Formats: sequence, structure tokens, C-alpha cells
Amino acid sequence: MKYIDCLFFLVAAILFSVPVLAQCDFEPEIEGDLILCPESEGELRTGSYDEYQWYQRSFSGSDEAQPIPGATDSFLVVNHFDFTPSWISVEVVKDTCVVRSEEVLLDGYAFIPPFVETVGDFAIGPNGETIICRGDSLLYVFSMDKNIQWYRNGEPIDGATEAELIVTEGGSYFAEGAPEECPEFIMTLGVTLEVDKRDVDPTVPDLELVGFSYDTLTLQNPEDFIAWDWYCESLSELTFLTSGDTTLVGFEDAPDCSIGPFFIQGLDRNGCIEWSEPVHTIISNVEENSLGLDRVYPNPATDRLLLEFPEDPGSVQYRLLNVGGQLVQKGELPAGQSKQLDIGNLPAGNYFVELSADGLRSVVQIVKVE
Repeated sequence: MKYIDCLFFLVAAILFSVPVLAQCDFEPEIEGDLILCPESEGELRTGSYDEYQWYQRSFSGSDEAQPIPGATDSFLVVNHFDFTPSWISVEVVKDTCVVRSEEVLLDGYAFIPPFVETVGDFAIGPNGETIICRGDSLLYVFSMDKNIQWYRNGEPIDGATEAELIVTEGGSYFAEGAPEECPEFIMTLGVTLEVDKRDVDPTVPDLELVGFSYDTLTLQNPEDFIAWDWYCESLSELTFLTSGDTTLVGFEDAPDCSIGPFFIQGLDRNGCIEWSEPVHTIISNVEENSLGLDRVYPNPATDRLLLEFPEDPGSVQYRLLNVGGQLVQKGELPAGQSKQLDIGNLPAGNYFVELSADGLRSVVQIVKVE
């Protein structure tokens, strides 16, 4: 009997000397810096209790939470290197209750390396350098948002603290800055951007419209260029056609571009890039797509043309081109079986009128007289 009494008192002493794990009416919560910037510290906090022990579990979730040595305060100082990403919890004691909090994810920001977007009219040299000549434009756009500083030849550029930098001088350029989420985390562009400024005027490609049907384009000064590319504009988009040819037949070589406009971008012998003036071709044989234009009169005309159709085609888009293929006037003619086109402001000469509606097209040659 004495043995049983001693056992009873021993159990009672144990129960009253350690906290009880059940019947607790509180639940600790963790708040604070739950996402950290690289190379930074933060602080996690919980409520006011008698005792604390913070725990950490790996992000993969395969391990059990381990007590963090010395982490026995109501707060925990964390850093990006040792703690992200991981699951954090805290066990607290209040009176006789021991309660473990729900885990929270402590995460960290990760950023791609900074980069620069290059915009403008310029050439690229044999060693990757950017070549700008008179009249060229060069704009650098840095990917960072905060605390930006641009440098030229290793020295900070006065006032160059925005993402965009207009470049007008040669030299070696780079930038440093920070992402918006972590303005103190300064990152530097990993390369220098070499700019070669050449104090010369670029040569303009001389593009002319030739041929009996006005559908052949020829580069008149190929000897002035190292290389050149042909482009046309179709549905408001610039489309690459071919490289190195001195002649292009619009109807055969670029049927999807209609009559253009066509351009050449040339790289001249000074290493400068320049565009030609836009030129339109004239296709006189478009019966398969004809709008069915009955009559255009008077022709020659002094100030206006009257266009008559067998039936109303609705509103019609028009373009007036000179015999060199340059666009001189364009617009829209309202619905009606008869339409009027004002040409009073044009100088005397031969012109082509292109009419288009609903995928159909007609071209007619007119003469303007004084």
C-alpha cells in the first residue's frame, strides 16, 4: 500500500511540474517579414507568452521541423541565405499549456540578371559594337526600376538616373540599379555596351520605279553599299523580302504586298544604316480583282475627277501615286455609285489612282493639267 501511495504522488508531481499539451485556449500566430530580398535580413514575431522555441523545416517538406538553436525569444531574426525558402513555426508556453503554431513559408525574391534593350536606327559592327552616324538614334532601356545610374567610360553620367538613356556619344556604357521590390539590392549590368560614333552622313539608297508597266524597282547606287535588304509594308506591318538584289519586280517577287510601299535598308561603306524613300509599284492588269469601274472623267482633269461604277461599291479607299511610285495623296471616298476625287492641289503631270474596297482593286492612269 505504501508503494502505491508513493507512485500516486510521483505521477501527480510530474503532471503538475510540466506544461500540459491539451485544453489550451490560444493559438500563436507568426507575422513579420515573410519574403526577403537577396542579401537582406528580416524579423518574424509572435505574441506574448512565457516561453518560446522557434522551429525550421526544409522547403521540400521531407524533414521534420528542427528547433533553431538559441531561438527562444518572441522574435526571430532571419536572413535570405540561411532561411529561404523554408517553413517556420514557433512553440510557446503559457501557464501550463504548450502550443505549436501553424507553419508559415519564409520565402525570398529571386531576380533575373539585369539587361538592356536597344532601340533606334543604328548598325552593328564586326565586333558587336553599335555604330551610330549623323541622324541616327540610339536608346538604351535598362530592366531595373530603382536607384539607377548609367556610366560612360567608367564614370557616372550626370543626371542619368532613369531606365532610358538616349545615346549621342561614343564610348563604353553600362548601368546599375535595383528591382522595384528590393530597392537596396543593387545589380550591375554584366557587360559593357560599346558605341562607335561616326561623324558622317549615311548614304541614302536611291530606289527608282522603272519598266513599261511601272512594277519594277531598281537600286540605282549599289556601289555605295556593303549590303542591303528589301522590305515592303503590308497591312501596316514591315515585311522582309530579300537581300542583295539590285532589282525587284513587285508583282512577281512580292505578290502579297500589292503595290507596296517598298523600301531598301542599306549598310553603306562608312558602316552607317539608312532607309530609302518609300516607293509604290503600279500594276495595270488587275482585272481579276477589278472593282468594275465604268468611267473616269474628265481625263485630263484640272481640279476634280468623277468616278462612275455600275453599282455602289460602298466606301472606297484611294491612293494617288506619281509615276515615280511616291504616294502623294490618300483618303476615303464615301458610298455612292458616283464618286468625286479632288486633285486641285496636285501639280500637273501623270498619276495613278488605286481604288480598293472589300478586297477588290482597280488602278487607272490620269493626267492632271493646269
